[in-house]
Amino acid sequence: MGELMRGYWHPIAAVPELTRNNPTQAHSAAGEDLTLYKDRSGDYGLLGDRCPHRRMNLEYGIVEEHGLRCPYHGWLIDDTGQCVEQPAGAADSTFKDRIKLKSYPVQVLGGLIFAYMGPEPRLLLPR
Repeated sequence: MGELMRGYWHPIAAVPELTRNNPTQAHSAAGEDLTLYKDRSGDYGLLGDRCPHRRMNLEYGIVEEHGLRCPYHGWLIDDTGQCVEQPAGAADSTFKDRIKLKSYPVQVLGGLIFAYMGPEPRLLLPR
């Protein structure tokens, strides 16, 4: 039944729960531990709860303009789960391009944040 339920959009939080003072939130959904966040540009993201580098809990992450930064070594992860910045790394390194964290699409509707955790192509969020 779990795989079937992943094929639908599910409400995971209310919009007012993520504020400027509290922009990240731990969640468990479909047997996975996740981190929901709202970045400085106002976009929402839903990522696996641990940084792929040293497994730091991203619930304590630092929100940036476009993504969430790990508080331990500063890796920046965008809403697709792609690592887009690794401070103190070699300028010509492509290592960050090979790092991707589990992520799920989210949409806001009626004051709720919905997540889709199923296979592609995903269903449209019913209006």
